[in-house]
Amino acid sequence: MAGVRYIMISRAEYVDRFMLPDQDNRTKHLMRTNKDRGLLDFFDFSTKGVAFNCDYNYWRFNRQIFSRAMMTACNSNETIKLINNLFEEMINYWINLKAPDDSTIIEASTWMFKFSFDFLFGVLIGRPSFAMKSYYQRLKNIDVTKEIIEYEKYSNCVRNFQSDNLFVFMPNFLRNVPIIKDRIQNLVNDCDFMKKKSMERIRKRRKEIEKIVNSSNFNKNQLGNHLLTSMIIANTPYEIHSQINVDSSLSRPMTDDEILGVLFESFMPSDTISNTFCFVLYYISQDPNVKIKLLEEIKTVFKDDLTRPITLDDLNKLKYCEAIIKETSRIRPAVPLVSRYADHADEIAGYSWPSTTDTLFIMYVRGINNNPLYWKDPEKFIPERFYESQEIKNHHKFSFSMFGGGLRACVGKNISMLQMKLLLALLYRKVDVELLDLNAPLKIKNTTSTICENLDIRIIHKQPIN
Repeated sequence: MAGVRYIMISRAEYVDRFMLPDQDNRTKHLMRTNKDRGLLDFFDFSTKGVAFNCDYNYWRFNRQIFSRAMMTACNSNETIKLINNLFEEMINYWINLKAPDDSTIIEASTWMFKFSFDFLFGVLIGRPSFAMKSYYQRLKNIDVTKEIIEYEKYSNCVRNFQSDNLFVFMPNFLRNVPIIKDRIQNLVNDCDFMKKKSMERIRKRRKEIEKIVNSSNFNKNQLGNHLLTSMIIANTPYEIHSQINVDSSLSRPMTDDEILGVLFESFMPSDTISNTFCFVLYYISQDPNVKIKLLEEIKTVFKDDLTRPITLDDLNKLKYCEAIIKETSRIRPAVPLVSRYADHADEIAGYSWPSTTDTLFIMYVRGINNNPLYWKDPEKFIPERFYESQEIKNHHKFSFSMFGGGLRACVGKNISMLQMKLLLALLYRKVDVELLDLNAPLKIKNTTSTICENLDIRIIHKQPIN
């Protein structure tokens, strides 16, 4: 397409050559696309953030700071507390939406997205985003405040961008084709709004930090550990967990513009996580034996206590929860394609690829994850593959991929898994979940990700509702 050769790879053993760093050249095939192709520059993505960044030095700088901030969030009791609180908020909304039979019928894809957005916003910004609250108020025909409408628009922009971001990689000459032109302009409008609001938040938080550090009784713990603060104070005297022996090129503070690039794309996983979680609900509902085993694990960990907040210690005990999530991602990966740009001559899949060709290698994740060469009965939903099983240990490392791989593996993989595991345990501990139509296929849309467009479920509360 447009002079670019796309090579789709569905064999795990061929993936190493373009997904893993070369011993002699760690930057070989590191970029996800050619910055001179598509609309990355048009959207101002090619040297910003981590996901779309095509400049090695900027990417390396952004990633090492973002990774440190994410690690802090993953090991924070505040993160766990946030999930517990958001879940209780969501359950209370569902109780208020209950039918006469004390069950609640919901459209899960929207609720899961709103939950994920509220969670990521809290982790990133340290403030509420009111995504679930605004959705609930719309359902109940309650007036929404101007402030909440602003937050609501932000979350809608994120979801719209994820739904249509395929256009970011579209050849530049197609930009002004009538039908495409309008959709690209909508993306531009969404991006401009998100960037404007994010920059306002960055500048406001920077001023708050300056005020805190200049107070007479300042100590570092007053700053908090959400990601925006961590990025602002990175490589400054106020950093709580400073790095040692860091390359001097990576030891400067981030500018507001650099923080904006990382922050902008950090909201995008809210859609990917919610899609994966909807697929989890679907496959559990299709298999009663899996649900029984899930409930047994939850009872083992929490006994009969339906109200105790989940802790970090509980997280490591939820092994079957994790196995369910991984098996769901094997069968129905939310990110089915992972690309690498061939910037050097190489031999891949038995063929020689000269550096003069414009070639994009694509790891077809769903094809590999469901390849019978690596998986027995690949079409069957069997979480036990990932639960105390030798099968996965003997596989090629790329026979299963959930968060990409190599140097450009997803930075947010740990916090994504943390959110899904805890939400799964919280949900099935307190309610039962049924599909409204057990025979209906998944309603999905394929772009750069696999999107769950609709999932109608019935929530059955385990405790009597007053």
